[in-house]
Amino acid sequence: MDLKKNNTFFNLLINSLKSKKGWFLLSTTIIFVTTMLIPYILKADEEFFIFFGIFELFVLVFINCLVDNNFLHNDSKLAYYKSKPVPIAEQMSINIVADIIFTTYLLFLIILSVVFQGLRIEMLEVFKFIIPWLAAGVLLVSLSSILAGNTIMAGTMTIFNFCLPLIIYLVIMFVFSILENIVPGFSSSVLMEYFVNKFYNMEYIYFIKYSEDPVDFIYILLLGTILLGITLLIFKFLRKRKNENTGNLIVFDGYKYFVSVLASLIVPAAFSVMSYDNNVLSKITVSILMALLSYYIIVAIIEKTFKISRLSLKVFAVSFVIFTAATGATIMLANQYKGVVPDIENVKMAYVGNDRYVFNYIDDLDEDILNNRDKFLKWQKERGLILFTDKESIENIADLHRELIKGRDYDYGDYYMNNIVISYLMDDGSVVIRDYNITDSDGADNETKDNLAYDIISSEEMKRNKYFYLYDEENYNSENLYCYVTYTDKEGIAADNVDFDEIREYLIKDVDNQSIDVENAFNAIVFYYYDYAIDKKFYSGYTLQIIDKRIQGEKEDRGVDVINLTGFENTLDYLKLK
Repeated sequence: MDLKKNNTFFNLLINSLKSKKGWFLLSTTIIFVTTMLIPYILKADEEFFIFFGIFELFVLVFINCLVDNNFLHNDSKLAYYKSKPVPIAEQMSINIVADIIFTTYLLFLIILSVVFQGLRIEMLEVFKFIIPWLAAGVLLVSLSSILAGNTIMAGTMTIFNFCLPLIIYLVIMFVFSILENIVPGFSSSVLMEYFVNKFYNMEYIYFIKYSEDPVDFIYILLLGTILLGITLLIFKFLRKRKNENTGNLIVFDGYKYFVSVLASLIVPAAFSVMSYDNNVLSKITVSILMALLSYYIIVAIIEKTFKISRLSLKVFAVSFVIFTAATGATIMLANQYKGVVPDIENVKMAYVGNDRYVFNYIDDLDEDILNNRDKFLKWQKERGLILFTDKESIENIADLHRELIKGRDYDYGDYYMNNIVISYLMDDGSVVIRDYNITDSDGADNETKDNLAYDIISSEEMKRNKYFYLYDEENYNSENLYCYVTYTDKEGIAADNVDFDEIREYLIKDVDNQSIDVENAFNAIVFYYYDYAIDKKFYSGYTLQIIDKRIQGEKEDRGVDVINLTGFENTLDYLKLK
């Protein structure tokens, strides 16, 4: 009996493939002309046409799968298939296997084109995520065809289901954006990055990670789990499908409301993420109105009536309560940490400025650089970073952090200010990041914030970090460096071939005595522009260029630092430029 059943399945599969002769011929012609003939004639843009061929492959597979499953959306075709001795489930299996064979054939044509064009074999690396996309896509078209009541809706739902992880990602981002506006110090971007890296890595879900990484056990396990999950859903919903609902846009009420609720969150989520309005109440109100309007429009389209049912309202109300509860729980959890400042004894390194991801840069940093002060300072300079390791400096940053917890009002004056980031790298490798939006408040008392910022900017560690070449005489001397002075506002050289060893003592004296103005020091630290307050003393019109002789290339590529000599009175006296 099993042998006969297997023969029946095989014979039906062969018949299904024979019925696709037209598809095979059309697809072969399209792929051949696009990926082989045209680039061969042009003798150019081979890679572009290969990627265009891959796009065509997706379109051809998508349309072919929809056509194969359109019998589910036509009463007469459905009755015909039900009258056959082969169960609908087996017919679906035959269609899926036939579509996979068709897809494999098209993939082979693309690979043949890559070989024929003599392109880099590395191009085939993209197939490590294209194959999972195609395999999942074939199954998702079948699943969506079962869930939907017509072929157009099946195509739409296929795209929706494929993008479902992205939609969930956006909804989670929506929750974090609400939290960001309610709990000071928390950034939705930072929270989302942490959540994605720890629990919801989109690069793994969509296999993008493997475009560069080799296939491993996780790849096989993840792909197998996804394909098995979709397959189980196909046969589960196929058994429960009520054929009398054929013709409706969506056959299952539960899935209809699932789609409506999730889709209705897309617009307010996008608005919340992109909006820079700091009025929390108005932002939440607008988001609720957008969600309600989107839900009404989607349900009206799906149900083909503008009269919304009581059940639809109940579903929205319940979904709103669940979403509010989840958001509220997240806010309550975050609220416990809003006033927490890390114990400086456990802090390895600290940062203050406007870059949320500064400690991401050192994740893959070689230990030799991280543990070598000179190399680490040079590494910071190359990236325009200043990181603090002295406990005194970290304590100053923590004091500023405590002040921001008390209040974030500051009189901007003539300057625009948005946010300030304070980050700590802990001894255990964890990172604490706080991102505070600064509120422009006319007449606000700036004194405390300016004084605390001044303590950071004028610290000895700041001087050593910012002007490291002045304090490292072994590696930075006249044998390795030379200087020249340019005009700030016009072309030309005011002084050339300045002896660095001679000018060093005057530069250090100016750095030690420059006494950055306390006023607006907080503004300077937010902008990560620590020379800002110096500019208010007097305008010199000269700029000192420091060049490393050991680096090959143009002058602009060999620069160690550029110093605006405004405020550097001793240096200007030495150069006779004052």
